Amino acid sequence: MLRNEPLIFFHLKLVAKVSLGVGAVAVLSLLISLLLISGPTDESYLAIVRSHSITQEHLGKVMLMIGLMLVAIAGVITWMIALYSSFRIVGPLYRFSQNLKLASVSDSAALIELRKGDALVEQAGHIKQAVAVLREHYAAVEQMAEEAGVALEKGDAAAYADAIARLKGLDEKVRV
Repeated sequence: MLRNEPLIFFHLKLVAKVSLGVGAVAVLSLLISLLLISGPTDESYLAIVRSHSITQEHLGKVMLMIGLMLVAIAGVITWMIALYSSFRIVGPLYRFSQNLKLASVSDSAALIELRKGDALVEQAGHIKQAVAVLREHYAAVEQMAEEAGVALEKGDAAAYADAIARLKGLDEKVRV
């Protein structure tokens, strides 16, 4: 599904959902722990006082365990979000490197496309355009060199000089 908003908002919304989920789990954990460590409500006054003191003894340990559990859950979920997000960046970067390798080895090999949902789509378009221009340049250089070779074999000095001048023009085009 394509979104009409910047990618950062998608990540912020995802983090907000995770935070809300962790908060809900924290509240539920607190309620469950209080229910587990408190005694039945239909006891005598002495049993309630005794239960209260036992509850106070164990409350710190229970809260520590629940807190550690919540931190672990939040950490795992955050790690999963980071992993998912990084694959949307790392994947295109890997494809860019493979495309540059293909372009340097072959003049006709098709470039590797990005996956649906990957980031860096605009940059992929720039790389495709650069590779296409580079391939056109190499084809023009090869054609001019062939024309210069044919003119040299025929002994046509004017055609040879013209082909060399066009080769120099192509060479100057790529100089920075």
